[in-house]
Amino acid sequence: MSSTARYLTRECCKWRSSRMPAMIEKMLESTVTDGGKCQRQRVSPFLRQALAVSGIVMYMIGTGANIAYPGVLLEQLRQPDSALRLTPDHESWIASILGLALISGIVVAPFCLQKLGRRLTNQLSTLPSLCGWALLVTAKDPVVLLISRSLQGFGMGIQAAAAPVSIAEYSAPKHRGAFLATIAFSFATGMLAAHVFGTLLYWRTAALACGSCYAISLLLISIVPETPPYLASRGKFEACKKSFHWLRGGDEDSQKELEVLLDSQGKFSASSKKVSKLKAFLEICRKPEFYKPTVIMMYMFILFQISGMTVVPSYTVPMMEEVTGGGIESYTSMLMVDVVRFATAVLSCVVVNKLNRRTVLFMGIYISVAALFTTSFLLYLRDYGYIPEQYKWTPVIPTLIYIFGKTLGILPIPWAIAGEIFPLAYRSLGSGISGMFLSIMFFVVVKTAPTSFRQIGVSGTFCVYGLSIAICGVFLFFLLPETKGKTLYEIECHFKGVNDLTGEAEPHEKDKMLELENIEGG
Repeated sequence: MSSTARYLTRECCKWRSSRMPAMIEKMLESTVTDGGKCQRQRVSPFLRQALAVSGIVMYMIGTGANIAYPGVLLEQLRQPDSALRLTPDHESWIASILGLALISGIVVAPFCLQKLGRRLTNQLSTLPSLCGWALLVTAKDPVVLLISRSLQGFGMGIQAAAAPVSIAEYSAPKHRGAFLATIAFSFATGMLAAHVFGTLLYWRTAALACGSCYAISLLLISIVPETPPYLASRGKFEACKKSFHWLRGGDEDSQKELEVLLDSQGKFSASSKKVSKLKAFLEICRKPEFYKPTVIMMYMFILFQISGMTVVPSYTVPMMEEVTGGGIESYTSMLMVDVVRFATAVLSCVVVNKLNRRTVLFMGIYISVAALFTTSFLLYLRDYGYIPEQYKWTPVIPTLIYIFGKTLGILPIPWAIAGEIFPLAYRSLGSGISGMFLSIMFFVVVKTAPTSFRQIGVSGTFCVYGLSIAICGVFLFFLLPETKGKTLYEIECHFKGVNDLTGEAEPHEKDKMLELENIEGG
């Protein structure tokens, strides 16, 4: 083939390609020529969806590193030759200030998600985190450390609302559980990476390695399209179709799901009336499809934090020193916790996609509560001399079982439910409000943990956590519906009270439910 023919063929292929950047098109399809014709061998929709969520996953790895990094930073700064000297008050603020900064990020997240879109919000959330890690690398006093942690927390707050929403909207119903479970996997990976880097490297070098996650995240987010539901909600139906086909392909089932999405958004837009923002907010709060998911997510995120999800990574070394009774070297026990957490997070990606959400959550709750009470009981026995000296390390076993239980169920399920449970019209607002509970509990639990460890010990603290998990579990047992295998529209209909085709529902809602049943049955 002549150079002119090759040039024309190449230009033909570019003209026929979608509006995605050329780099991502080359990654996702190979183009061959046959007699001057352009043919494509497309990558499967699953891999396209995996690419779409990969940038968010990489961000969440950075989030896990943010949470766990104080565990190694504070240990290095306590050394006699440390360049920075911290007081105990400084230490608790460095670990907990992420929670306060999360609030500021979550406050602006609903506006960003609604006005700027999911993709741009995800991109912008990487910038304060990158700045925070850059400041931390160069920090020379405690004030700069606190500022850097605040910037990291602000970015985390935006992403805490954006991540589950974005992943759910990028994913097909059959893959949504597995993709949402990658949030738990990402947290565990980031925590393990931060502790490994902090164990092997100087804290500034470790910070540089952890911060690189956000640069990779920004690149990956930038090469995928906006989510189809957001484009539909803004009336950009042609762009929605292109994004949907890029992510899901063009088979019959996907086409039916797309038609349901466009139809529901078209009717919502037509029925929308212009009212004051306060009146609109009050009307939204009275709708069961909004307030019921909000209450559920409030308990979900309280459960998430009170289970020690952020306390354990932040204070792993001193906690495990007391649990092991000095029988195991502190950094070794820290890495034991990280390895169990990481392996369980990998397992949870499979379990969440195979089993019902409720089954996985309550399995995690039962295991965690039993393990926490067992650990506390063994610690009390050891303190009163009922456990021989050679067996003083035995509380480590139920502690690792507790790490397994909370990582299996309590870590992934709140994030999976957060991405599914809110209707599209209120998803940004609902994610922001529920995320507020997450950030407040983050600050309260992490800030009070050192005092709790000093006053009532690890054994007493574990008793409080176990009881709190059990109480949240009781409420969720009666409140939480099953969402596995359901489309986002079916979940919305559940909270509206449209439970089946014989229930009280508008005709067009019955038609949509019938179409969705056909999709599931097909």
